[in-house]
Amino acid sequence: MKIKTILSLGAICLIILSGCSPKISTRKLNAYTTVNPNIVSYNELTMDIDEAPITYVIDISTEAGKMKLKNLSVDEACDLALIEAIMANKCATIFNPQYTHLVHKGKVLRVTLYGYPARYKKQP
Repeated sequence: MKIKTILSLGAICLIILSGCSPKISTRKLNAYTTVNPNIVSYNELTMDIDEAPITYVIDISTEAGKMKLKNLSVDEACDLALIEAIMANKCATIFNPQYTHLVHKGKVLRVTLYGYPARYKKQP
């Protein structure tokens, strides 16, 4: 008796759930593809991005570099390079930052940042 009740409840649930499944029609897909919205980056509207990329290096070959990279992980060293590059170039951010690093026996020896400085546009 219990098994029949459980099976009948399971069948009812399956019927209800199968009727509520989302259906994607070709009409929705066609409407999206035919509109083709013009997407403009918010950053392009508010920031001037330099045409020339910059390269910023922190290396242990200098005393300052040794002190900066001492006891840092790779992620922390990359964050430090980004912050220092922003300050050195007097910009708001670096677009498309790319990092390379040199690690030997768990110590970060060099971090290089490559990217495009960007500054906020001046309001007229």
